[in-house]
Amino acid sequence: MLTVASVFERGSGMSEQFGVDPETLTDLAGRFDREATGLAGPIGAFSGSAAEIGQAFGLLGICDGATEKYRRLLENTVKALGRLPEVLRTDGDRLRLNATHYADSDRTALGYLHTAASGDRP
Repeated sequence: MLTVASVFERGSGMSEQFGVDPETLTDLAGRFDREATGLAGPIGAFSGSAAEIGQAFGLLGICDGATEKYRRLLENTVKALGRLPEVLRTDGDRLRLNATHYADSDRTALGYLHTAASGDRP
């Protein structure tokens, strides 16, 4: 997994600071997009093979409803798995937006520091 944020020590006061690298967030968003695109095939393969239960539960499965319970569970699982690509895409979009906000915030802070260092008033 990519390292997005880090805590580090500065000086002898050992103060902790939170840092975010916007480029790393953007890279992670791209990874989410690639994973979302790649999920369709495996989800389809899983649902196809898992649905072929044959006589896995035997006569007992018919009597106690295990076969029907399995089918319902499989249906709900496939439905949930089918939502994963959209969740990953949405999370990727949010990561890109956060990267933009962090970059903008960094630029603004640097602007204030340059202004303060040059003695100008904002």
